[in-house]
Amino acid sequence: MTYAMVYAENGDIIGTYGSRDEAVRKLAAFVSAHREVQDEVGLRPYENGRPAGEYEPAVEILRDHVAQRPLV
Repeated sequence: MTYAMVYAENGDIIGTYGSRDEAVRKLAAFVSAHREVQDEVGLRPYENGRPAGEYEPAVEILRDHVAQRPLV
């Protein structure tokens, strides 16, 4: 199984990783560097080049590790 970091809106792949642990680490690093897109990226598993599960948004995977938008 391969895990891809993808943009939710259009499905563009940012990167692919050989394990979920690696994908989560890379996702956390990406979100830390690009906080403006934290609501727009996430992970999706693939097998043999085809989707093998549901898209999971970064805010759900990383939960308390993403910056929350100020409530105004």
